[in-house]
Amino acid sequence: MSETTLFIIGVIVFAITVYGVVMAGGLALTRIEIEQNPYRNDKVNEDEVKKRFRLK
Repeated sequence: MSETTLFIIGVIVFAITVYGVVMAGGLALTRIEIEQNPYRNDKVNEDEVKKRFRLK
């Protein structure tokens, strides 16, 4: 393989990794926000908070 091909594959793997980390962090922070904010906590069913968030 040429260097360009390896570079492109590396960039794609890096982008997917960064996207996954950002999505996981966002979901974790959303759950914390729902649990700690009384205004949001009242609007969300407790069973929904305990379940894993699905990516849409």
